[in-house]
Amino acid sequence: MKAILKTQLLLLVLFSALPFVKAQHLDQSSISYLKKNSHTLKVNHLYQDGNWKPIKKHLKNKQIVLLGEFNHGSKQIFDTRNDLIKYLHENLGFNTILLESGIGELIEINYNKENISPTQMTTSLFGPWRTKEFVDLMEYVQQHDLSISGFDVQRSGRSFDPLLEKTASQLGIDNNLYQDIEKRFGEQKNSLNNRKAVYEEVKPATIKLIEDYQALLEQIDLKSDQDQTIALVKRTLHNRIGYLKYFLAFAKNKDWNQRWKARDSIMASNVEWLMEHLYKDEKVIIIAHNFHIAKYNEKEEVMGEFLKPKYGSAMYILGIFAGKGSYSGNSGKEKQLSPIDSEALDIKEVISSLDGKVNFFPIPSKSNKRNSWAFEKIIVNDTFIDLSRSNEMDLSKHFDGLLFIDKISPPEK
Repeated sequence: MKAILKTQLLLLVLFSALPFVKAQHLDQSSISYLKKNSHTLKVNHLYQDGNWKPIKKHLKNKQIVLLGEFNHGSKQIFDTRNDLIKYLHENLGFNTILLESGIGELIEINYNKENISPTQMTTSLFGPWRTKEFVDLMEYVQQHDLSISGFDVQRSGRSFDPLLEKTASQLGIDNNLYQDIEKRFGEQKNSLNNRKAVYEEVKPATIKLIEDYQALLEQIDLKSDQDQTIALVKRTLHNRIGYLKYFLAFAKNKDWNQRWKARDSIMASNVEWLMEHLYKDEKVIIIAHNFHIAKYNEKEEVMGEFLKPKYGSAMYILGIFAGKGSYSGNSGKEKQLSPIDSEALDIKEVISSLDGKVNFFPIPSKSNKRNSWAFEKIIVNDTFIDLSRSNEMDLSKHFDGLLFIDKISPPEK
């Protein structure tokens, strides 16, 4: 019995000598630095009419500003970003918006925007963006004659179908080459997206569809001059081929990393093509998920990373995050943000340390003890970071600046 008591006493002494591990938190010095170097934008209760002057010096010499979102369904993010877009247009001359939506689906929407309603303009956007807040943005686009384009390789609606038929008909191309090609694309896309897709079963129809798109492209090349509409139609057809190829490869190898890389690589290529052929001398705003706009990702290859070598210092990447609330998931269901992580420093704790509804924090060029949270891995839940389901990131590697929003709620459908 005495031996047992001695053993228990020894274990108690040993454990009491171990250092007590505390959850990491911002100390008072870091909070003071954060408040001093963040800019409260003084938006109203609608997250509009903010004082965006503090952001001007960071963006005035940039050609491309990339504006993110950590999910695709937050009203306050949409409203705040709309307010920033208005400021960028009215004060810094940004006249073009590129959106994470199908490159082909926004062609006719852009060229015909004077003759359709703002609501109709949203029907070709990525599904979760068909909201009142994007209707408001499209109304502003109409009123100020801004240009919009999609850059995604994924199809986001069916507005390209009539444009393709109209273009091909005007060029005198045999309608057997195009009359049902987009319908077939939809059917094959569904087959390839099926988790149970078997490579040998989907291969013949996919290869035939690729060949038919290539034949259609050859006919357009033979019969057309290179005006903007036809150039965009051709670019969209190339995107259809690219999409079919990388999904067919995925059906064979089930390599998720290559599939995601292929999409972001094509999106980056589309941005470069648009910048070179349509908006060469324009200042451009890009709207997409934080994942896509980032200039770095530890485990994946992303669009911002592909764009960085060419545009480098001409780009400014603004990641957007929120402290609490709920949002609409891609399925349309409301989801609650998780509580602040107690085991390590959480970005929500950083946001909750600030005053006001919206704050802008330009990430400093150098790290010190008071801002080290921006240069070390920090917990970032409720978002997609990579295929490994990571929930932490070094913010300084991903973004140039950060927008912190106090709370969010689902958008108005």
